[in-house]
This record gives sequence, C-alpha cells and structure tokens, in this order.
Amino acid sequence: MSVDLNREKILVTGATGHLGSQICYLLTQQGLRPIAHCRASSDTAFIDRLGLEKRTADFRIRPELAGLVQGVGAIVHTAAWVSFRGDKLTQFTGINTMGALELYRAACQAGVKRFVHVSTVAAVGARPLGTSEASDINRRLTESWGFNLGHLKVPYIMTKRAAEEELLKMAAEGDPELVIVNPSIIISPSFEGDDRARAIRAFHLPIVPDHPNLVNLVDVRDAARGTLCALAKGRPGERYILGGDDISVRELMLTISDLLGRAPHLVRFPRWMIRAAGKFRLPVGRLAGAKLRGYPDLARFADYDWTYSSRKAIDHLGYRPRSIFATLRDLLNNNFTGSYARP
Repeated sequence: MSVDLNREKILVTGATGHLGSQICYLLTQQGLRPIAHCRASSDTAFIDRLGLEKRTADFRIRPELAGLVQGVGAIVHTAAWVSFRGDKLTQFTGINTMGALELYRAACQAGVKRFVHVSTVAAVGARPLGTSEASDINRRLTESWGFNLGHLKVPYIMTKRAAEEELLKMAAEGDPELVIVNPSIIISPSFEGDDRARAIRAFHLPIVPDHPNLVNLVDVRDAARGTLCALAKGRPGERYILGGDDISVRELMLTISDLLGRAPHLVRFPRWMIRAAGKFRLPVGRLAGAKLRGYPDLARFADYDWTYSSRKAIDHLGYRPRSIFATLRDLLNNNFTGSYARP
C-alpha cells in the first residue's frame, strides 16, 4: 500500500541529526510540515528556522511516547545512538533496539499507518575479503545476504540488527506497515561549516592509512530522498538498501587529494598490525586515562569489503543516487546545495 504524504501528519525522530535534518528539509520543500522529535539537549536552530512543531520524548518512557505519536499518520524513525564504542551495550540496546520497539508499539496503539525504520547496511552484513568474484556485480551484497557480523560483537551493529528482526516479527501481526531502509556510509556536511578546512587538516597528518577495502558511500541528500520514497512507496515488510558508489579506500583518498590539491602520505599497514593495534588500543588507552571511543574488534572491519547493491530500491522506489565524485566535490568545496547546510 502506498502512502499519500500530503494527507498524513509525519513524525521524524532524530530530527536534529544529519539524516533527520535532511528529511525535514525535503519535506518542507514539498510544502509539508513534519513534526520534529528532538532530545531536550539538542541544538534545534535548524528545525526552528523551518518553523516546525517540536516534540521531545524518551523512547524508554511509554507515557512520553504516547504523546509523541498523538495525531501522527506516519513515522520516519532515524533516531539512534550511532557510535562504535563497545562498553555501553545496555545503553545501545535501550535506545537502538528497545526504543525502536517501544515506539512501534506506541504507533500501533495510536493508529499510525506506516513506520519507516532507518537501520544500517552493517545490519545486512559484509563480504569477507578474498571471497568476491571478478565482476563488481558479484561482490555487491543485497538485502538477502545472510548476516555474518554477529561474532564481532559491536554493540551498534548488534542492536540495529536486533531491532530489525524484532520489528519484523511485530509488524507481521498487524499495523502499522513496516518498511526498513539500510543506508550505507552516509556522507554529509558537518554542522560546523568548513568541511574543506577540516579535510585539509586531516591530510596534514604525517600518515594517512591506506586500505585495500571497498566501501559504499551515499550522499545524505540521496539517503533522505530514498527514505521518503520508502515512506511513500515501500512494500510492507521489505528492506531496501540505500547505497551509492563502491570505491576503494585508496581511490577515495586520491580523489580527495585531487580535490584539495594536497598529497597525503599514504601508508598501507599489514592486517596483522591493524589487528594488533586494535587489540592493544583499549588497555593502553585506559592506562593513559584516555576516553574510550572505539572497540578492539573494529580493526577486523578491515577484513571485509563493504559493497552493496541498491537495485531493489532503484526498481521498487525509483531511487537514484548520485555519483560519489559529485558528492565529494560539493562537500570539499563547501557547496552542499539542496541540503540543510545550503538550502
């Protein structure tokens, strides 16, 4: 069943994040007035400029969720804790998994018609290095790929995958209709502004790691538009990968180098050294009193290619991602037009 966005009140959770902000911007460009869910501590300057209604709620508190979804016909759930630290599994579960389930329950009780859950391609899985066929088409993962990253025990991935599985079970029992989107690595402008200067500073580092891995990158403008296409036309109970171009990390670094006019000092480290660095980073950081930001098994991400096919979204939703080269050009020239950064 398709949804007429012009006739439904739309709630966007996580409205002050990069993807949520872009979705709110696109909806207002269509003449719609979404309701923006924000945390009490969030910077709502952009939402205020759009003149949108704001609602706050803690996903773990049911009475607050009932007020959040009141009068809403459709929900785009982008809110999540996005981090790759590994010491806060309980908090990740409370927000990314239980929060999504509680919001869906509240939506069911409020008579919401459609619920789009924004997940991640990491919840689909990844292809181990060395297992790809010769052609690009054979190394790109689809929605039917068997999830294979559970052994890494990365809380963000675990809780996003669990949310998908449990939401699909709940949706099989009735309304609201559930559609899941899995954006790949989202490229978006910073809220601070000067992304070119930030990139130049990064390229001034004495060593820039050089990896053979392939990654899939998507423009936030395309991820947002694809999400709204899923809201309007996605098939209930289906997942849609919203990706962009596959590119090797090396090609990515060289492209950025060309756009900046700066030559990075690329160094390729053997995989055993990357794993060793990941293994010892945590205890060394704790001894030094450094704030925990990562997880040792993140080094094992280098054992995978992160390549994905958006063919299903292209065929079913009319999804049309732009070239990553166009995205990088806009980003590094501080010219991200058609977005929350440059409306």
